[in-house]
Amino acid sequence: MTAPVMPGRFGESTELDALPRIAPGEEFPFVCAGCGDCCRARRDILLSGLDLYRLARRLRLPPRTVAEAFCRETTGTLPGLRLVPSRHSGNCPFLDGGACTVHDARPLACALYPLGQAIDLTTFRTEYYLQPPLCGARASGRTLQDYLDASGVTERAGADAFWAVSCAALQRRVEAAERYPKAAVHGCLMRALYYDYDIRDEFQPQLTRNLSRLNAMLKRLLGEDARP
Repeated sequence: MTAPVMPGRFGESTELDALPRIAPGEEFPFVCAGCGDCCRARRDILLSGLDLYRLARRLRLPPRTVAEAFCRETTGTLPGLRLVPSRHSGNCPFLDGGACTVHDARPLACALYPLGQAIDLTTFRTEYYLQPPLCGARASGRTLQDYLDASGVTERAGADAFWAVSCAALQRRVEAAERYPKAAVHGCLMRALYYDYDIRDEFQPQLTRNLSRLNAMLKRLLGEDARP
């Protein structure tokens, strides 16, 4: 039996430390009511390489084509991609009426909603943070683990942790370089992390192969071979 709550947008926060943690075995009664509010006029969503790959596979298009159509590159030491809202509606470009047209391949940030996630870069341990939702419904007897399983977060958890750890290591590596050709390094990173994937093959083996190739290229571009 579910009890509806008042619809609306929940208070998004960028300060994870200010949010309460919730363990997988704890009660988590939130159930999406399908209102689509979390897809309207919200902040842009950061995508991982796996997010882009899953969208590309769902749309049957190359990852670079999907990125050019729906994303914008972020600035920073390590480049990334963010999903940009539709110019016409200001909403997620995959929102049609009140429904997500790529629901089975939605990005991790969407699958987690209304949760935040943090991954320990040493232990791969994942913590979840709760933002009180002002939408949806409640279903008693459900735990956070039930929600993660139903949202598809559990099955991709290993790949997401590997991605986070790999990106953190790459960022430290680039930051440690004194001088390097930024455009060339940027291009190598974007290809290895986001673009050089065949949607007919699985993501993780391709990422591992790309990181191996990237390692050799970065040694040359960052001048690591010449360091004492």
